[in-house]
Amino acid sequence: MKQGKRHKKMNYVDIFWAFLVLLMYLVDVSQSDCKFPRHGPKVSDKDLQRRIQPLVGKTYFGTDRTNSYKYFFGVCTLASNLDRIKALNMPYGMVQETQNDETKKFYGIGQYTNSTIIQGRDWVILEYLDGQPYGSHCGSEPRRARVMFNCDSSVAIGDEQLVIYEEENNKTQECFYLFEMKTSVVCPTSSSTPGLSIGSILVIVFVCVLSLYLILGCAYMRFVLHAKGKEQCPNYSFWQDFGNLQADGCDLVCRSKTSSGSRSYKGIGDDQLEGEEDKDDHLLPM
Repeated sequence: MKQGKRHKKMNYVDIFWAFLVLLMYLVDVSQSDCKFPRHGPKVSDKDLQRRIQPLVGKTYFGTDRTNSYKYFFGVCTLASNLDRIKALNMPYGMVQETQNDETKKFYGIGQYTNSTIIQGRDWVILEYLDGQPYGSHCGSEPRRARVMFNCDSSVAIGDEQLVIYEEENNKTQECFYLFEMKTSVVCPTSSSTPGLSIGSILVIVFVCVLSLYLILGCAYMRFVLHAKGKEQCPNYSFWQDFGNLQADGCDLVCRSKTSSGSRSYKGIGDDQLEGEEDKDDHLLPM
């Protein structure tokens, strides 16, 4: 009995550790995900993020043209696993490192937990907000970073390079760092091209049904009923009178009579019969 209880206790311990590992995995996955608190939980943001999903969780770095600064970038994750960046204790997805100073300094440019994302046909812009404030310019507002993913089908996944274009800081507000990354991930595919409209689909269906009606109908009239010439057309008598039926319906419904009498439909030859009756009145006996 004691061995059974001990074995049962061990099972509970194994379940506890398995649950703990699963919880840690879920926390790690949640950290590799951009958050859009300003826009709320909109489905469109998640759909946009799926366009760069192959890059999510990857980290990159690059330098500016003067080699004065180095930039670390993480796609919906922490910019780098460096201890100096982790020491910032903030979820910075873009970090700037000074290269000229003997003592390296790190500045958080934007947090991946406060992001926006927009897209075009062959590009996606991911913006990180709520970075560390500027010192003496840009109104001491928080820094922000914009990374533009441009389509380049020749760049394989994993070979992307981070390139900085400029730091727009000659303003009093809304300053930003602009980066570019060429990748094949955002290139449009055949499945992303717009499909046919409803009107086009209806026209295609109508043409297909009409073609089947004519082909199968003519084959049936010719080979089953042995019709010849125009009689091979299916429902030939109906289509022959179709124009007359339309004219009669239009005349009955749409046209108005000038006479004040009640509208009545007269058959062909009624006027001639009335005229003949008037001519034969003198032949009747008095």
